[in-house]
Amino acid sequence: MKKLVLLLTCIIIVGTAYLLGRYLIHSKPKPIPKEVIELLPYVDILIAKKTIQETTIETFGTVKARTQTNLIAEVPGLIEEVAPFSEEYNSSLTSFRNGGFFEKGDLLIKIEETDLLARKAEAMANQKRTEYQLAQERALAEQAKTEWGDRDWNKAPDLVRRIPQIQKAEAEAKSAQAHYHQAVKNLARAEVRAPFRGRILNILADVGQQVGAGASSSLAQIYSIKTGDVHFSLSSKELSFLGFTDGLPQQSKQITAEIIDEEKKMIHTGSIDRSLGVIDPKTRLHNLVASFENCFTDPFTDSPLPRKPLVLGQFVKLKLIGPEIRIFVVPISAFRAMDTILILDQDNRLKFRKVKTIKKNGVDAWIKTGIKEGEKVCITPMDIIAEGMKVRISKPVTDSNSSKL
Repeated sequence: MKKLVLLLTCIIIVGTAYLLGRYLIHSKPKPIPKEVIELLPYVDILIAKKTIQETTIETFGTVKARTQTNLIAEVPGLIEEVAPFSEEYNSSLTSFRNGGFFEKGDLLIKIEETDLLARKAEAMANQKRTEYQLAQERALAEQAKTEWGDRDWNKAPDLVRRIPQIQKAEAEAKSAQAHYHQAVKNLARAEVRAPFRGRILNILADVGQQVGAGASSSLAQIYSIKTGDVHFSLSSKELSFLGFTDGLPQQSKQITAEIIDEEKKMIHTGSIDRSLGVIDPKTRLHNLVASFENCFTDPFTDSPLPRKPLVLGQFVKLKLIGPEIRIFVVPISAFRAMDTILILDQDNRLKFRKVKTIKKNGVDAWIKTGIKEGEKVCITPMDIIAEGMKVRISKPVTDSNSSKL
């Protein structure tokens, strides 16, 4: 009996536990699903838009004279005097010294005239003698014609008509006349005058020195102060950026050249004059020349002097200004590699894009091709990037700026 009671008690306990367990299982509340929040990086973007920009490049160059030559003597002789002379001949500013100025036509050097005067007198005497001989031959011809009588003079022999004698006398007279004119010119050339308004770079002869004639006997190195040249170099890419094509001088004049000071203020303005047509074999750069009018000190002009006159050999900073172009301007922070940027698609997913840049500096870059107007350009630097990665825009959308490089 006791065993039966114990068995029933166990059955009741087990049944109760089973029923309680099923109750607890079925009465347990169902878990509420939690919303999964996707963590996306925030980025700043820029809406691509073309803007009009002025193409500019800054570089350095060296000042040279447009016209530089050697002053030579056209007649040999002893240098008697050099400028300055009295104001009867020149301005009081004219001086035949290193750095001296002169006006076109100014007397710079006097060569001793003694020998030249003697040659002129000799040439004049020879001219008179040949003129007399010619007149004498013509008179003899007239006398021979009279003596020929009524016979046909045109059928007379040439020697009788004195034709050869007259021709010889005429040739000698012309030669003597030419020698006389040459002697007069040589006498005038004893005064060496300036061929243009300019300045003396270096004197090579002075008072008391015997000089010869021609290029082998230079008196001084001189240069014109009307126009100055600045020689500089650019790469092929920079030339293309400015729109310069070698061999088209009319196009080069459209590229303005400015000489600027340390504060980037313009002190002289000119234009690219020409290319020298060669590439430096060491630097692989094109050699070009910019010209500037009235950039040197000029004591003879009535115009205001340049604020900062140029000096030969001076190293100057140039700002070259080409034509305006329509271009995309984006910050440097938009670039992930040399020529790769990130574009956001319609779902704000990142896409890598190759672009063609024509100029970069430390702040901005100019993009010529590779993007379209209205596209979203990511301008936030990112350490981890994956193609197709989704992002959020953190700032209001802005158009591409119009800053100038």
